[in-house]
Amino acid sequence: MRTAQEIFERYGKTYTAGDVIFKEGDIGEEMFIIQSGQVKITKKTNKEEKTLVILSEGDFFGEMAVIDREPRSAGAVAIANTRCIVLNNAVFESTMQSNIHIVKRILRNMSSRLREANKQIANLLLKDHNRRVANTLILIAQKHGTQTEQGIAMDYPLTATELASASGLAAEKEKVRDILNKLEKAKVIRFEGERIVIISMENLHKFIRYLEMKEEFGG
Repeated sequence: MRTAQEIFERYGKTYTAGDVIFKEGDIGEEMFIIQSGQVKITKKTNKEEKTLVILSEGDFFGEMAVIDREPRSAGAVAIANTRCIVLNNAVFESTMQSNIHIVKRILRNMSSRLREANKQIANLLLKDHNRRVANTLILIAQKHGTQTEQGIAMDYPLTATELASASGLAAEKEKVRDILNKLEKAKVIRFEGERIVIISMENLHKFIRYLEMKEEFGG
């Protein structure tokens, strides 16, 4: 059995932070498995670019275009120095035919992404930017948050700019910053430099319930 290093030497590729791995609309002939580092998957909506998900070690992406031979439905950008195993069509199909565990993992992964996409779509339909930003914080924390003594920190640099993109408000960064300042004053979040840390998830949920009641009763 090949070691991880031997597999990387044969199929691996290295990306530095900021490298575009592929663009939305590119013809997809390869899928990627992250050996180390982090990758963000992005989608263009109108004139904005939204971050759909942040992937890290053990995650894979790009498999849809390899399966259906259609153009890439989203883009992929390294947000840290990243090492990926890159599998072309031939290797991918051979692996699928010989390893049922990989097939099951891909199906589970695609199902999970569909569920996440449904949550994100519902959130993007919210007209209230306050609720949209707060909900996005919760969605990100559920997937990338780790409880520390200081609060819930994300496993990647979640900044106001990144949150604006994930909320579908990339063109309204100042509005997002105003919302975050409001949450900071209410001691719901705090900043470590530019990075966002959630102090109280309970208070974040209370903030959302307050906004829901305000909208329901026309406040």
